[in-house]
Amino acid sequence: MPSFPPFSALPLKKDGPPHNAWGLYSDAEGDGEDELGRLNLISPQSVKRGKETITEGLVINLNLPLSFPPLHPRREHLQHEIKCSGHSNDDVVRFNTQSSTQWDGFRHYPYQDWPGKGEYTFYGGMSIEEASDSSVKKYGAQNYAKRPITSRAHLLDIPLYLSTHSLPPLDPFSSSQPIPLSTLKACAEDSQITFAEGDILLVNTGFIEALEGLSDEEREGLKKREKNESVGVEANEEVWAWHWDNGIAAVASDCPSYESWPAPDGQLSCHQVFLAGFGLPIGELFDLRELAEQCKRLNRWTFFFASCGLYVDGGIATPPNAQAIL
Repeated sequence: MPSFPPFSALPLKKDGPPHNAWGLYSDAEGDGEDELGRLNLISPQSVKRGKETITEGLVINLNLPLSFPPLHPRREHLQHEIKCSGHSNDDVVRFNTQSSTQWDGFRHYPYQDWPGKGEYTFYGGMSIEEASDSSVKKYGAQNYAKRPITSRAHLLDIPLYLSTHSLPPLDPFSSSQPIPLSTLKACAEDSQITFAEGDILLVNTGFIEALEGLSDEEREGLKKREKNESVGVEANEEVWAWHWDNGIAAVASDCPSYESWPAPDGQLSCHQVFLAGFGLPIGELFDLRELAEQCKRLNRWTFFFASCGLYVDGGIATPPNAQAIL
């Protein structure tokens, strides 16, 4: 039996935002000290299930360089300075944790307008004032280091599924064709993937390949569009229910938002429900190219996944330092 109630039982905090799971791993009012959200589902059994998938001893990097040009025009580029003392070197690095491969923390994106008063509400009911205060450490991304995101994982290779079934390809730079639940489920079935509580889900969309194929001018042009669109998973209740009821502990993709972005005006996004409601980490801009190639070669899309973020108390996001081991 799962260790959590069904999606239909949400919201747990009845006077809170839609689909929230606040208080599931703390006291009944949601005021306890739990800061892990869905990461509570990763048990020793989950980790051992992942270990059992290692047959090749093949280790694959899932991180883009920290110098990867930020896709958002307001985000800083990496700054790297080497300091020589005469007999040895140090270096100093400054970067926006949202500029390359990243885990979004629970203080990154709130419910946007709840309860209809223009208020921003984060996981557990944290306010925008608390979440923006660097002296507050609660719900920070340090929890992704204290409790590394390590478990069995699965890859849904959507471009491969579409091409295998002679279906139209995705447009990586458009939100007009979000990936529906039917495609996620069909891809999982094709790949003989069976989910268990505590598993991690990676979704490949082909975004990084498409981006790497652009010239510098074309890439800069993407930032100047009226809407900064990108492909991703569809945001709706059946998609959220599928992630919840399958016991998925964390999600990541190669695209900028996991979900297609931007979400339609006036509708809930996966960022709101997953981060602020479930306490479900969202990974973005993961480099899934080599992993997809090796999974296709081996004809298996389940593997061991290990990630330990930066130990920065109160952090908003973090590089994942992620790897897949097959």
